[in-house]
Amino acid sequence: MLANAALLFVLALLAVIVVQWWMAPAYSLTNEAVLEQTAHEKVLVKPQQLKAMQADQSLKDFTLLDLSGSLKSKDAFGAVLKVPFAALLDSDQLKAIKKADKLLVVGAKESEAVMAVQLLMAKGVNNITALANDAAFTDQVLGQELQADFYNAQAEKARFDYGRFFKGQASGNKKANANQSVVPGAVKVVAASGGC
Repeated sequence: MLANAALLFVLALLAVIVVQWWMAPAYSLTNEAVLEQTAHEKVLVKPQQLKAMQADQSLKDFTLLDLSGSLKSKDAFGAVLKVPFAALLDSDQLKAIKKADKLLVVGAKESEAVMAVQLLMAKGVNNITALANDAAFTDQVLGQELQADFYNAQAEKARFDYGRFFKGQASGNKKANANQSVVPGAVKVVAASGGC
């Protein structure tokens, strides 16, 4: 009786493994291949490129995949698919996504759009790019004429004045070192002799 119970337990465990394997999503690319494809700058469409595509009406060739559902400038695109990020890998949604020739993905955040691009590339969707920044900034770019310094902005990238703190200094010139700006709140390094 104990042998039969052990055999039934092993068979039940194997059945659970087979069912999970059957229900797991099948990816057509490995993780390394997806990361290699998405590491290039071509995956992101910058605001300046988006504005140029709007000007020459080439946005009508693209299907917009809106993950946030909050984009207002949907008439600039050929077609619009509104799919929440959580339902991205559902079979019905994937069928609709794979029918599109060219996809542009926009999300509530840029990182969400890039993750969606990586997931869909792993599922075999090839002609897909993500819009840099979030849906609100995309509405701003498509709705009005922006200044040139906004075109290169990306929402989740650090905007920091590195030039203020990394100024070039003359070699051996202590007066140049004294005139450099001091980083507020930074630890001041003082040369000392001796020690343990």
